[in-house]
Amino acid sequence: MNKKSIRYSLLFATIVVIVLSQIIFGFEDIRKQTSLNKPTTNDNFNFIAINQILMYVANNGDGSHDPGTDASGFYWPGGENAVQAAIFEDGLVWGGKIGREIRFNGNTHRQGLQAGKILDDGTADEPGLNKYRVYKIRKGWELLPPGPTRDDYETDYNEWPMDDGAPFVDVDGNGVFTKGVDTPKFEGDEVLWYVANDLDEARCLNTYGSAPFGLEFQTTVFAFNRTGDLGDIVFKKYLIINKSQNTIKDMIVGYWSDTDLGDADDDCTGCDTLLSLGYTYNGDNMDGTGTGIHYGSPPPAVGYDFFQGPRIPGSASDSAKFMGKWRKGWRGLGLTSFTLYVNDQSNPYHDPQQGEYAGTLEFYNYLSSRVWDGTAFIDPHTGNPVNFVVPGDPTLGTAGGWHQKNWPGGPIQQDMRHLMASGTFTMAPGDSQEVVVGIIIARGTDNLNSITELKRKDLAAQISYDLDFNLTAAPPVPTLHASAKDREITLWWEDNAETYHAQDPLIVGQVPDDSTFYNFEGYRVWEFADQTGADPQLLGVYDLANGLDAIYGVAVINGENVVVPFINSPDEGVRRHLTLTDTKVGNMRFRNGSPYYFSVTAYGYSEHSDPALLESPPAIIEVLPGTKKIDNEYVYENDDLVVAEQVSGVGHGRVEFKVLESDYLTGDTYDVIIHGAADSISIDLINITEDDTLLAGFTEFDENYYFSTNLVEAGLITDETFVYENLAFSADGFLFF
Repeated sequence: MNKKSIRYSLLFATIVVIVLSQIIFGFEDIRKQTSLNKPTTNDNFNFIAINQILMYVANNGDGSHDPGTDASGFYWPGGENAVQAAIFEDGLVWGGKIGREIRFNGNTHRQGLQAGKILDDGTADEPGLNKYRVYKIRKGWELLPPGPTRDDYETDYNEWPMDDGAPFVDVDGNGVFTKGVDTPKFEGDEVLWYVANDLDEARCLNTYGSAPFGLEFQTTVFAFNRTGDLGDIVFKKYLIINKSQNTIKDMIVGYWSDTDLGDADDDCTGCDTLLSLGYTYNGDNMDGTGTGIHYGSPPPAVGYDFFQGPRIPGSASDSAKFMGKWRKGWRGLGLTSFTLYVNDQSNPYHDPQQGEYAGTLEFYNYLSSRVWDGTAFIDPHTGNPVNFVVPGDPTLGTAGGWHQKNWPGGPIQQDMRHLMASGTFTMAPGDSQEVVVGIIIARGTDNLNSITELKRKDLAAQISYDLDFNLTAAPPVPTLHASAKDREITLWWEDNAETYHAQDPLIVGQVPDDSTFYNFEGYRVWEFADQTGADPQLLGVYDLANGLDAIYGVAVINGENVVVPFINSPDEGVRRHLTLTDTKVGNMRFRNGSPYYFSVTAYGYSEHSDPALLESPPAIIEVLPGTKKIDNEYVYENDDLVVAEQVSGVGHGRVEFKVLESDYLTGDTYDVIIHGAADSISIDLINITEDDTLLAGFTEFDENYYFSTNLVEAGLITDETFVYENLAFSADGFLFF
């Protein structure tokens, strides 16, 4: 039998520090999502809803369009529960020349793509194959409760089409996909992926009357499970491959949008050339007239940014990002033109013709910074032809230059479309281009301040993209232990998260340097119904006693962003153990032999960051009360309090230690050495058996000389049990042992 015993001891050390750092921002119940059906047909839709945006995506290239209503399909705020729409439809478009012939295709109110890849012989694979659906994977899907939603995530994860181009982690480092070795790559916390091509001639002719190019499009849509700036943005990455035998010259890619910002008839549009941002804002401070679902006041602004445009040959000193790496000798194109038109065929700036080759020429003119008829856009304030329409700043009024509210004779606020473009470049057979577009939405204090807020979010998102989304990590997961006895459970955890100090790159330069960091603030203790994390119940909050009694954030209530307290902190000091006799999930006493599930999360706080709170994910453990190893003989039981023996020195007082887990006891001997007088006490703590000094000159006592810091080693803990009473030292002395 294993004899577990100790000599009177006071114990401390960090047992094993396990640091798990993940970009998961706050613990929350992962809500069940309504899964779209996944038919084995072309034109398959899915949606992304990991943050405040719900957005539909289709494998025919359609974007932000709801297949259930055939109407607006970009909703904000509220994520999966959002009901207010900001975009009717959007998509990637492209044009170029094969020989002297201009061709154009893309995804506007009609879609020019079919599902599936282009085979090695240059023909399109069967678009109805189930493998060409829109896939969706999500971090933490394993923790979802059993059911159809979890099954869909698991299926898409296991069938993730890495051999067709879906992003993967190159586990073996050989640079190519290796089946059975490499794993799906999470570009964000939720990722959608599909492959499509433009070889369906009937579809191409139906859009704008052109013949196909022979292009394959591998599309990755991703977003992050965050509040704050990244909580209001979705990214779309397009890998475009020329799988034809034709060289495409003077090629331009664009992103088209029909942005119906709530009520479509009171919208204006504009661009910021420095940010490569095109946007739509409400023409006044009240969206809608009170009927239907509108944003009211203040209305938001929504925008699109070319975070990464096509690359063209550059000088030796140039570099451009492509496939996640910076390539020397290339130059990245940003926004090269911005044009607009309206839903009114009598207006000089109107929709190109659909289903006719004339529409190809009209749309290519728009891509080339010209009006549909080939005439130049003219700045009404200078009289000069321009590449960028309405680049002025509406927030400055008449002093802001040319914007839609300052355009004599131009279109007034109404149902707008806008077109961002980047080009020109050449695509030879086998060439690839990569384009990344971000869709951002923001609400300020009024309709114009929403533009200011949108630009601020856009800049933060650009920084995030340039950093490859290596954003601030949440605190490490606390290393959690548990001990069980008759109908009782004690949880205790290590201090490995308390050194957390992580800089937020999104606010560097905006606040003093020493205010750009998240720092450890406290713990939250949880109980769950099962190992998957169902029915989370908060058991306690233990935070630093530093005057911070609440951490606030933005929640969506009745469709509105409302500042609410995310964590109400007792502000009473950190502790690292908790003894329980009842389950909060079932509201009853623990039953011996029944499993119970717990986790401890650590959270950090940054006053100027958004979100102000970052929290580690829950690492759930199972505990069964009443269980004990039958082959061990225990000198001490769990929760025993033992008073140590004084072996030398002069003084009055006591030292106690508490047994948290008798299975961990090692039998080591410890010395506590106390220095100083009653008004100036310090201690050394030494593991004599291991010849290891655990504390030296420790002075962090409260006013009653309580040892208020948890110290853990070999199953023992001190937490306000290292007590000094009536201390009277005239010189250094030795106490206990």
